[in-house]
Amino acid sequence: MFAEAVRGILPVGREIKMEIRAEEDYMYRPFILAALLLVVTVINSTAAKADETIRVGLIQMNARLYDKQYNLSRAEDLIRQAAVRGAKIVCTPEAAVQGYARVDLPPNTSVNAPPIVAERAKILAAAETIPGPATNRFAALARELGIWIIFGMDENRGGKLFNTAVLMNPQGQIVGTYSKVHLQNWMLASGVNHGDGFPVWEVEIGGVKAKIGIEICYDIQHPESTRELALGGAEIVFNPYCTDDFSRPLLVHLYQTRALENDLFIVRVNYGAPRNNGTSSILDFEGSTQDELDNVEAALVSNLNLTALRKARADWNPVYGLPNRYPPAYKRLQ
Repeated sequence: MFAEAVRGILPVGREIKMEIRAEEDYMYRPFILAALLLVVTVINSTAAKADETIRVGLIQMNARLYDKQYNLSRAEDLIRQAAVRGAKIVCTPEAAVQGYARVDLPPNTSVNAPPIVAERAKILAAAETIPGPATNRFAALARELGIWIIFGMDENRGGKLFNTAVLMNPQGQIVGTYSKVHLQNWMLASGVNHGDGFPVWEVEIGGVKAKIGIEICYDIQHPESTRELALGGAEIVFNPYCTDDFSRPLLVHLYQTRALENDLFIVRVNYGAPRNNGTSSILDFEGSTQDELDNVEAALVSNLNLTALRKARADWNPVYGLPNRYPPAYKRLQ
């Protein structure tokens, strides 16, 4: 009777075989019951503390310059694929709505040369307001699929051009935007204006709370970008981009270093062929490439283990990350 009662408190599949002689049953019953209750408590506690993960989708789409309907269609198709595979947050490449149109600025060319001026006007004309047609379309998609979406676009903000990424929640609401801070000369010649900060958002994705940030393409080549996000508490940094340069081993190592030195995940998303050469990937907080695509158009879906990240950050003697920084000595940094 006692053995049968004890079996009733154990989880299915964890039955313990018991052989208790009748004369010992009464004597040891309280001790055995207490021990088994402790075992069950530990088992249930372990199950309740399963690792917290976020399933992300990298939207390595093709695109055509200025063909917004084609670009939105390609993004939507791949986002749907990622959602079917369980992605709870997805990210497109840089300026995905317009396909990343920029001027060609050969050496010793004036930014006021007529062809440059004409192309700059065309880029601004293709840019959209926020909110606007593109954000409305992504909002409808986010609501339908019940997922977070980060998408890149050229933004027309009061007649000024910004390279912006939009963070949208599953209700189709714009939670925030980030505009690219670091710009090369041909980006400036294209009319793009500097962003002015690196926001970090505390969000809940698929029931898991996380702090996320965004930087765009060339930002990664300035260590202050990722460090600013890390100082803001970011655990995941999304980096949409458009260049074939980041497939070079040296630049892959640069991404790995940023992830390692700041103790965070980096999710980098490029265009697939023929618009660009792909190799979108996830860099983990130990500086390793967790997952990577080749050059073709595709969606990559993978889990980010935030429990493992937080455990590493809580290490009693961390080598990387923020704990051992000494800002009073950084006198030249503002």
